Amino acid sequence: MPNSTNIRGILLTICWLVLVGQDLHSQTSEKQSLLTVLENLETTYDVRFSYSVEELDDITVEYSEQATLEASLEFLEGKLPFEFNRIDERYITVVKNSTDYLCGRILAADTGKPLASATVVSTLTSYGIVTNSDGSFYVPKYLLGEQLVIRYIGYQSWQIAVSDLTTDCETILIPAEVSTLDTVFISNYLVEGMEKSLDGSITINTSEFGLLPGQVENDILFVTQALPGVQSVNETISNINVRGGTHDENLILWNDIKAYQSGHFFGLISAFNPDITQDVKIYKNGAPVNYGDGISSVISMKSKDKVSSSASGGAGVNLINGSAYGIIPLSNKATLQVSGRSSLNGLWESPVYQTYSEKIFQDTEVTNTNPDETGIEVAAEERFSFYDFSTRLLWDLNDRDKFRLNFLALNNALEFDETIIETESSKNSELELRSLLGGISWERTWSESLSTKVLAYGTTYYLRALNKDLLTSQEVFQENDVLETGLKLDASLQFTNELSLFGGYQFIETGITNEQEVNLPRFVDFKKEVLRTHAAFAGLVYKSPSERTNIKAGLRLNYFTELDKFHVEPRLAFNQKLTEELSVEVIGEFRSQATTQRIDFDSDFLGVEKRRWVLANEENIPIITSQQASVGVIYESKGWLINLEGFYKNVEGITASNQGFQNQFQFERSTGSYLANGVEFAINKINKEYSVWFSYSYLNNQYEFDLFDPSEFPHNLDVTHAATIAGSYTFNRLKIATGINYRTGKPYTLPLMDNEITMEGLTEIVQYDEPNAERLPDYYRVDVSAEYLWQISDQVNAKINLAALNVLNTRNTLNTRFVVSQDANGDSVVNQVNTFSIGLSPNISFRVLF
Repeated sequence: MPNSTNIRGILLTICWLVLVGQDLHSQTSEKQSLLTVLENLETTYDVRFSYSVEELDDITVEYSEQATLEASLEFLEGKLPFEFNRIDERYITVVKNSTDYLCGRILAADTGKPLASATVVSTLTSYGIVTNSDGSFYVPKYLLGEQLVIRYIGYQSWQIAVSDLTTDCETILIPAEVSTLDTVFISNYLVEGMEKSLDGSITINTSEFGLLPGQVENDILFVTQALPGVQSVNETISNINVRGGTHDENLILWNDIKAYQSGHFFGLISAFNPDITQDVKIYKNGAPVNYGDGISSVISMKSKDKVSSSASGGAGVNLINGSAYGIIPLSNKATLQVSGRSSLNGLWESPVYQTYSEKIFQDTEVTNTNPDETGIEVAAEERFSFYDFSTRLLWDLNDRDKFRLNFLALNNALEFDETIIETESSKNSELELRSLLGGISWERTWSESLSTKVLAYGTTYYLRALNKDLLTSQEVFQENDVLETGLKLDASLQFTNELSLFGGYQFIETGITNEQEVNLPRFVDFKKEVLRTHAAFAGLVYKSPSERTNIKAGLRLNYFTELDKFHVEPRLAFNQKLTEELSVEVIGEFRSQATTQRIDFDSDFLGVEKRRWVLANEENIPIITSQQASVGVIYESKGWLINLEGFYKNVEGITASNQGFQNQFQFERSTGSYLANGVEFAINKINKEYSVWFSYSYLNNQYEFDLFDPSEFPHNLDVTHAATIAGSYTFNRLKIATGINYRTGKPYTLPLMDNEITMEGLTEIVQYDEPNAERLPDYYRVDVSAEYLWQISDQVNAKINLAALNVLNTRNTLNTRFVVSQDANGDSVVNQVNTFSIGLSPNISFRVLF
């Protein structure tokens, strides 16, 4: 349990959030006409404004009440192209100022009519404005170098550079939204830049995303854990648990290419560079039928997809890695995107690197060099590095054809040296984890209603370890390889204004190799399997003329060639707006997947990586299937959001070897299922300056293995209660955020009291009590972060971020296992081995953007 200091810190943080929320509640902005604002100021301060009614008649402004008249005038001058000049103590003139402002005029591309009250916000600062009745808007010239995002319901989000604007208010045409359930109906879900769509998915727009507690950079996969029902029981990116599922049950896509590796630093950092990632879409249920695999979730990352007319880029460094990216126009029809990131510990092992190392290498061969067990004093040293590199070619051949070429390389390398101090003899062990992803796509718009897309891709995963025993001549070599190639065809037909149809075909060939070789005694185990999958899918999207009823339904048919099996997978997403503020949604899906990860604690990769990919074979590894349904209620009004959702999830075909049991079932070979049901709740208050939210999830997650005794018991990931309270605040170019994370401990199994050790053949093993009958202590963590952005010149901005994970340095137990060892007298005893959460981890980053 947390000590009293931690509890006081948590309570103080909660009080701070509540006070900030109450204090800021009165500052909520409201959109008003400028004439109304001036009339109110005249009444309040007994002054009179002199102006041209024609110039001000169509002007609107999101106005926040200010403490003084001077503050009010300063606020208006920062939002509008007008100057307020005092003639005397009572009279003030309002004069248009066109020299310090740029402007644009937003029109609908389909009708040519102005889009009044469209929102125009900066992606870097808190600056935002709404368009006037003629679609015009004004932006101060000091925002040169920034990007603007234009939003209007029923039309696509549109991004432009401030440098593209002029003083002549040139026209900007915004295309209408295609009639799909990807349409956003909650634009800021918990934080700025997070959106909820009509199909139940959550989209994270990285260019607009606000600040999360504990992050100096918005780690793409860490951000997903801000959602209720998404967490990581061991604090890693490579173990994301969605509604009680294991990490291998998530389908992770980079530009529609499946990624088998998700993390750097063995899971502490996302493997996907956020610099050129445009958005991340998460489906916890009801994924569209064009997605296969991933019975628990789909996490789809997309890079920026717009050909750029001007060059941009950035570079930065933090206490873990350095990174850089560039967006380079090759012509008016082609753009090259490049990005790279590399660890810095080869130059300097920062305090945060050391904290990360302590977290990830605990209870592994890198740290298990205790001389008490062997009587020999051993010196150990590890050398670790990681990098990623991506490049993307965007070529718009013409108005109808788009060509895209994608490439991503990920690499992690660990070398581990052990030396006997007395004899100076040494051995070197090594571990390498790398992935390559590549794809080429062609998208064509045949007409206003028909479009197609073809994607061909390849993805590889390579995990290799060589473990040399220091005290013997034994060497153990292990390898896990994945090679997947695929072809995907998609077509979409806008049948009417209310109805659109879509469908396609997908072919996947997956080959997985597992190899283990020991020199003494000689042992070789080599296994390679290949599985080919054909899938056809089709569906429809219906949106009623009133746009109050929205339905997305489809059917996917999978055929697994080598197994000669068909799987039929219906999917449904239904959203009904009851009032302008209140909606209900019903979502359901059938899913299947043929690739899973087996967990081997005795044949792991130096203890650092314990999982290896395997293919379904219908002998001892079946195809995993799931059925899931959820019902939700969403209320949104005046900056308030309330979302309540209940779900039911049944997963069949799991194996004991891919669940990671560390009890009496660790070496059992059996198939089973789990049933998870629960409730997720989120409440959020947000406006332009701040966001405060509370999320909670309840989960009941139970295994059933018919051959085990007992056959039913709690899931390893049965985290009954999880809650987060967090807040962020933006003041001009400064952002701050803080948050508290809490969850109940996961289950574990105790040895049988007074009979802890038993014999199995000639080996002493732990004899366990009821499986997963105990719980680890509750988990608490407090995080903070801050960001400041300043303008170096019209084209260059700089950004500095400060953050700290686990501010109170709370020592949370993440896992407990038991082993038989010998005490000082040579007697056999059972020892408890714990792994703990990451300690206090302060970090700082500096970035230059141009």
